[in-house]
Amino acid sequence: MKKIVGIIGGMGPLATCDLMLKIIKNTDAECDQEHVHLLIDNNIEIPDRTEAIVRGGTSPLNELIISANRLTAAGADALVMACHSAHYLLPELEKAISTPFISLIKTTTMRLKEENKKTVALFATEGLSKAGIYQAEFEKAGINVLVPDDSEQKLVTEVIYDAIKAGHPLARPERFQDLIDSFRKRGAEKIVLGCTELPVAAMKYKFEADFIDPTYELALEIIRFAGAKVIGS
Repeated sequence: MKKIVGIIGGMGPLATCDLMLKIIKNTDAECDQEHVHLLIDNNIEIPDRTEAIVRGGTSPLNELIISANRLTAAGADALVMACHSAHYLLPELEKAISTPFISLIKTTTMRLKEENKKTVALFATEGLSKAGIYQAEFEKAGINVLVPDDSEQKLVTEVIYDAIKAGHPLARPERFQDLIDSFRKRGAEKIVLGCTELPVAAMKYKFEADFIDPTYELALEIIRFAGAKVIGS
């Protein structure tokens, strides 16, 4: 019997759509009934995660719990969050919710370990970088992680918040490509797109690198969990 997956979305809406699209595109299905049964709560009331982590803003926890309960009540067998930064609250969520979570961060770490990657660069929100969630998982897996300095982080933040969340054109996209290239020269075997807006930006602006897209890795894990078939498997 196939399982139902609930997506806590709205962080942001485009990133939520990107996850759903990747699930659909990577499911080996010849009819509607062979796809994954998804429940999506595009909860735009969830407070900004970086504001909460870095500047003491309103905690997203209450709204995350509301979404998780809503999806559980609707029949979800497992939950995922279409946001990296929200995973800093995953331990508290798991205490409050009985429905199991599939972690985007653990899924990505597992894939990097399978590929025997030793050094990666992490591009993420300021909040996620400061929370150190990815760094802790990578360290346990024996993976060295490079992160942007303060000036480099400003450019990553601009791509996430101004170009994708706000929907404004990115001024001089070549600046971001230069940043990518600089981390490759520093020894990064993979660039981790550690914010769900970044894969959207990479596609929109055609950035080039050996990326690992955690949204894609999560999509594959969702397909497998649900009992559907991944294309090519």
